[in-house]
Amino acid sequence: MISAANTSLPESAVHESVGGVLIQHREELEWLANFLLGDEKIAEACVVDACALAESVSPGVQDWLLKWACLTMIQSAVQMQQRRITQLAAAYKQRGCIHGGHTALSSDWRDVLVEESSVLIARLDVLSRFVLVICGLQKRSTQQAAAMLGIDRISLEGAYCAAIKSLEVIGCEQFQRQNKSAAVYN
Repeated sequence: MISAANTSLPESAVHESVGGVLIQHREELEWLANFLLGDEKIAEACVVDACALAESVSPGVQDWLLKWACLTMIQSAVQMQQRRITQLAAAYKQRGCIHGGHTALSSDWRDVLVEESSVLIARLDVLSRFVLVICGLQKRSTQQAAAMLGIDRISLEGAYCAAIKSLEVIGCEQFQRQNKSAAVYN
């Protein structure tokens, strides 16, 4: 069904609107791609792919355009890393997650993730980073995330557990650095 908004805007206005939203949020998209892929050059190609996909969006969907752009970014990155994701899933299936039930990230943990993303890129493998973004930031269920990544839930839960543990360690390290700095000033 075509809405009135779809018929009232010329195609050039739609592309300008979509392009404007993507330009406005390009830094967020670049961060997301770099975090997922761990390589700035490949991440830039992923952003370009996501922007090209986003240009095909119809008008009247500006409210969810950023979420959609992030989703297309993730899908593009998954395609680029599918072979490695599948390999790592086999390893995580062996260890799994014994306690389960990990939830999406709180705003405090999101801040740690953004502030310490270069450390997390170095410490986490590509599957753990993808799961951290999809389940932790995007708040997708384990079933949805497993389907997006083309892996089983047990592997996904094992990777998410490992990512959460690493994030907690980094949070503790960050806390220690802040307290050490405070002790120096006292």
